Amino acid sequence: MRCINKGLGRMAGLFPAALACCMILNGCSQNTKIEDAFTADRPGFGIQGQSEDADISWFAKDLCVADEDVQQIEAEASDALAACFFNLDTKEILYAKNIHARLYPASTTKIMTALVALEQGEGDLDAQTAVSQEAITFHESGVATVKLKEGDVLTLRQLLYGLLTVSANDAANVIAEMTAGSMDEFVARMNEKAVQIGATNTHFVNPNGLHDEEHYTTAYDLYLMFQEAMKYDTFLEVLKVPSYDVSYMAADGTEVTATWASSNQFTKGDVTVPDGVTAAGGKTGTTSAAKSCLVQLFEDAQGQQYIAIILGCSDRSVLYQEMQSFLSDLNN
Repeated sequence: MRCINKGLGRMAGLFPAALACCMILNGCSQNTKIEDAFTADRPGFGIQGQSEDADISWFAKDLCVADEDVQQIEAEASDALAACFFNLDTKEILYAKNIHARLYPASTTKIMTALVALEQGEGDLDAQTAVSQEAITFHESGVATVKLKEGDVLTLRQLLYGLLTVSANDAANVIAEMTAGSMDEFVARMNEKAVQIGATNTHFVNPNGLHDEEHYTTAYDLYLMFQEAMKYDTFLEVLKVPSYDVSYMAADGTEVTATWASSNQFTKGDVTVPDGVTAAGGKTGTTSAAKSCLVQLFEDAQGQQYIAIILGCSDRSVLYQEMQSFLSDLNN
């Protein structure tokens, strides 16, 4: 099945964008419980196609678009609450399951965190900031961090490695304060960016992905975010590394050194891919509410790129098994 090569262009810049922004930031997202959204079967607002004869600069001309489940390949994703597998070069939808259902994203949220940070700070990745106490204060146990302390001084580049390798929630919060002045302002920018790229079934309340009933997205919206983030070389460079050696200054002037290991089993080589296929980087996410999630980029032997997304698997090992099933026909 070909991706629908259509969408709203200038029309998205007139009333739809304003309406979508109102819906997401001020309206229905505040009153809609996540469980109600499992019945949603509509694509993201502002993505739908019209006649190609219309005088419109198509919003979605380079996007994969689908409003129903698709299974063009033999794949097993029965455990996942939502899943998709898109060929980014041919714009083919090879697999789609519940891709517009609103689900909790866990740390796949950090794709948008990185996108907003890079959009505003890529020109000075070596800019430094000091860690605040608020950024490292969490009200639940077991939160993934890189153990930052108040007064530690790191660069934006270092924080991005912490964000996308370890999936560090403290790094996410520090990035938010560094680039926007406060976490609230940064979250507002995340939601604005979501509307701008058509991810209008998404609403964020924090930069890290820790659970909140009003913090949700869809598999399709994550595809939109990831494709947008791929425009930044730094994003893909960071995602590809299995580990990162870091050195920064503590508040007392001493040097802190550490090795931050990726949470992605494809990146670490713990989970294999077929010969000729490359796992080119991805972002994990896990909470008790979101279950196991992964957004992953693959490349085949011909250099074509694919994005695979799985949300809501009951177990991490099952998630990787189901994602491996997408790859069995590549290069055949």
